[in-house]
Amino acid sequence: MLGVFTVQRQGLKAYQVGSARVEVQQNARAALETMFSEIRTAQTVTAVPAGCGTGPVPTGGGATSISITDQDGVAVQYQLLGTDLQRNADVLIGGVQNLRIWCYDAGGTLTATATLVRSVHVQVGTQTESVVAATSDGDQHAVMETRVRLRNLL
Repeated sequence: MLGVFTVQRQGLKAYQVGSARVEVQQNARAALETMFSEIRTAQTVTAVPAGCGTGPVPTGGGATSISITDQDGVAVQYQLLGTDLQRNADVLIGGVQNLRIWCYDAGGTLTATATLVRSVHVQVGTQTESVVAATSDGDQHAVMETRVRLRNLL
């Protein structure tokens, strides 16, 4: 009986780790894909906080929001509020540990001047959305990042 119990417990533990890992990776990927496509095709960057022009990338500085005008002329703001990544005050994904955004001018220098932004580096860190103990198998984390060049600036 003890052997069967041990095998069953290890199987349950592997399932919990795997499902939590998939959740955090999917959340990070969904956030980056949405932000990437909208920022890439933006007409203008309308607002960036001062942190957008600070570094070093990817370990220091960075902002937690960015505002753009999308390809259809609609104002869009991405921001981190608590553990929710929001798009125009609607929750895009939950379980976000951190959001960092760095803005670059045409010469590749960090800038906090919205009109000078030509590319953006985005880093998203996620954790499981359900409340779990820090030492449990379900406590998983993921960090994903990408850099995108704005293509449709007016």
